[in-house]
Amino acid sequence: MGLTQDQGGSSLKFRFGLILFFAALGLSFGSAFAGAEAPSARLASLMRASLSAVIPEASLAIPSLEQTCSSPPLSMFERFDRVRLIEDRPNGSALFEVTGRTSAGLEKIELVQTPYSAWKKVLVPTRRIYPNTRLQEADFRITEMNVATGAIREYRGALLSAEAPLARLQTKQTLLEGRFVTTASVERQPDVRRGDTVRLDLVSGDLSLSTQATASENGSVGDRIRVMAPKTKKEVVGIVREDHSVEVAL
Repeated sequence: MGLTQDQGGSSLKFRFGLILFFAALGLSFGSAFAGAEAPSARLASLMRASLSAVIPEASLAIPSLEQTCSSPPLSMFERFDRVRLIEDRPNGSALFEVTGRTSAGLEKIELVQTPYSAWKKVLVPTRRIYPNTRLQEADFRITEMNVATGAIREYRGALLSAEAPLARLQTKQTLLEGRFVTTASVERQPDVRRGDTVRLDLVSGDLSLSTQATASENGSVGDRIRVMAPKTKKEVVGIVREDHSVEVAL
C-alpha cells in the first residue's frame, strides 16, 4: 500500500531529522577528538618546560617525538605525567626521566634521550668595536643562534640580550664583527668620566663648601670615586650624586 502525501512528507522529515542528529553527534565526537592532546605533543610540552628552567628565553624545539613515542619503551605509555631533566649534553641532546601510565593503569618510569635545539635572539656586531666605545643600535644586528651546542653553549647564560638598552652601555673590551656578545664585555656608561670637571661639595654637618674638581676615574651615581681639586692638587674620595656632582663628607 503506498504512502499518502502527508505520510511521505512525515517520513522524509523523520529521515532528515535523523541525518541532522547523527551529523551533530559526529561534530561533537570530532570536537572531542580534536581537543585531546596527542601523547607526543604532551611529552614535547613537558620536555620544553623542563629545559626552559635551565635555558630561559629560548625557543625550544624537540624533533621526531612522534616516532620516539611510537617505539619502545615509550610506546608502552598511554599517557605522560611528569618529565625531569637529568642531563643537558654538549652535543645538543638531553636525557630525561619520563613518568607516566600504561594502558593497564600502572605507573612507569623510563630514561629517554632526544636531540633538541634552543634558539635565542642575540646581538652580533656589524663591525669591530673597541674598548670604551658607546654602543649604538646601528652597530649591531639581531641574529637567532642555537645555544644547545657549539661554542655559544658555554656562554648562553651570559649572552647580551637583544632587548638590552644599548644607548646606556659601552664596551669593556673589543667586540669582534660577527661574534656574539656577552654581558661581561660591556658595562653601563659612567655618569662621570675620568677627566670630567665636576662640582665638589665638601660637607661637614650643616656646613657645605663647593668648588670645582677633576674626576680621576669613571663612576656612576652612588659610586665612590677619586677626584682632584685643582688648587690643592690633592685627591679626595667622594660619592657621585644624581646631579653628577661629587660629595665628600669631612
